[in-house]
Amino acid sequence: MDAVEELEERLSRGEWLLPGEVATLLSVSRSTVIRVYLNPDPPKIRYRVRPGSGQYRECHPDDVRRELDARRQVHGDR
Repeated sequence: MDAVEELEERLSRGEWLLPGEVATLLSVSRSTVIRVYLNPDPPKIRYRVRPGSGQYRECHPDDVRRELDARRQVHGDR
């Protein structure tokens, strides 16, 4: 199983993902995930701060799935 398949499996189980993992799924950089999806007010992907870990953010699985589905949508099919 490759990294993307493993991340999608975790996502389907409802696990919260780190920004770097979301970046792998969306085929963007980690900094893009933070800048475009997490930092806007309100954020495009909701997150929580992982308890006891400093300031590590974890991304809400429903929002990650929504963004992943939107990226995979085919436009122009009739």
